[in-house]
Amino acid sequence: MMMERRVVGLLLSVMILSLLDGTSKASQINDITCGQAGKLTLPCLPFLQGITTIQPSASCCSGAKSVAQRASSTQNRRALCQCFKKISQTININPDRSKLLPKLCNVNLPFDLDPKIDCNSIPF
Repeated sequence: MMMERRVVGLLLSVMILSLLDGTSKASQINDITCGQAGKLTLPCLPFLQGITTIQPSASCCSGAKSVAQRASSTQNRRALCQCFKKISQTININPDRSKLLPKLCNVNLPFDLDPKIDCNSIPF
């Protein structure tokens, strides 16, 4: 039963990211689309959902660092925030884990993966 939920969650995530990638060509995050950013951080999903151990995987941290490095301007970071806000609204993410991810991966993200976040009010 637990394995089935993981597989369904993973398939749902891939479908959502594909949709976002197809609809976000105009809102580029530097040279990366919302869907590309989501795909890079897809390995973080088990950690963010609380399926895996307390540590995110190396591939999760690598993807998160790559995305954070590509979003260097205020406009790009806000677009990235909106991107992940959309994803977090459709995928059940543990809010405590989303707050831990930047610290555990040593990534400078000035926002949490929170479906209620106001990306326009975040000081970048």
